[in-house]
Amino acid sequence: MLVYLNPGHDIRLDSGAVNRELNLRECDLARRAGTASARLLREAGHDVLVGQADNLSRICTEANEAGADIFISIHFNAFNTHVGGTEVYVSGSTASARLGASIYENLQKSLHFAPRGLKDGSRLFVLRQTVMPSVLAEICFIDNTAEIRRYLETEAEAAAALAAGVENYLRSGG
Repeated sequence: MLVYLNPGHDIRLDSGAVNRELNLRECDLARRAGTASARLLREAGHDVLVGQADNLSRICTEANEAGADIFISIHFNAFNTHVGGTEVYVSGSTASARLGASIYENLQKSLHFAPRGLKDGSRLFVLRQTVMPSVLAEICFIDNTAEIRRYLETEAEAAAALAAGVENYLRSGG
């Protein structure tokens, strides 16, 4: 199984959402989650590619040309500093919905953030441009200081939940 992990945003060009109070950037948290998840997936015997860049077309082309079996984009949401929760966006395929549900359920079991559910991500570039089952996970809200502090205490559990979501998806027939 070849898994393509895409930690969202770019460290130099587009940090994504931020928490100014704690001086946290989405790109850095996504990178840490992606790196830890990749290690766990490799330990489970999977091949993993990790790509983080501002050029989303390049990311999608790399995943498609590598023949990745699944694609996961890792993000942290932001809105008004008060909203919180976990949500996972899925592309239009049934396999994507199953992968998204598995990842979402594992994140919910591990992190216990407000349930925001599975969402239609067919308009999102990385989900439209990849040919394999693809999801975009919004782990929690980086701009909600209480929530992101809770996340930082359970960062390893989040990475494990992402990897477990892949494993459960595969066990259920992929």
